Amino acid sequence: MTCKAVVRVLLVGEEPREFFLSRQLFERSDCQCHFAKSEREIAEMLIATEFDIVLSTHRISGGSIHQLVALLSGSRASMFYSLRVEEGYWWLPVLRLGKECLGTPALRGGEFVHVLDQLLMRIKSTIAAPLP
Repeated sequence: MTCKAVVRVLLVGEEPREFFLSRQLFERSDCQCHFAKSEREIAEMLIATEFDIVLSTHRISGGSIHQLVALLSGSRASMFYSLRVEEGYWWLPVLRLGKECLGTPALRGGEFVHVLDQLLMRIKSTIAAPLP
C-alpha cells in the first residue's frame, strides 16, 4: 500500500474566486485546497490542519496579514501575499517553509506559477520521504 503525498493549501481572502487560477494549478497537482475569509475561520483551520502553502489577499475579515504570519511562523508553511496592480497581481513571498522572507522580490503571474511548481515538487518529495 502506498501513501500519497498530499499538499494542503489554505486560500485566505474575501471570495474563493480570487484564487481561481491558483486553485486550478493546485487541483491539477492533487492538492487539498481550503478557503477561509475571517480570522476566526483561519484560526479554526490552523488548529485542525497543518498547511504547506498559504495564499492570502490583502483583506482578512477581522484580522491582518501580520497576525496570519505570526500564526504560521515556525510551521512548515510557505506563504504568499497578493498585491493588486493595474493588470493583475504580484505575489509577495512572506514565509518560506516557516521562515520569514519578507523583502524578497515580488513575483508576477508566470514567475509565481513556476515558483509554486517548484515548491509543490519540494513539498511532495519531503512528505513522501521515508523517515530515518
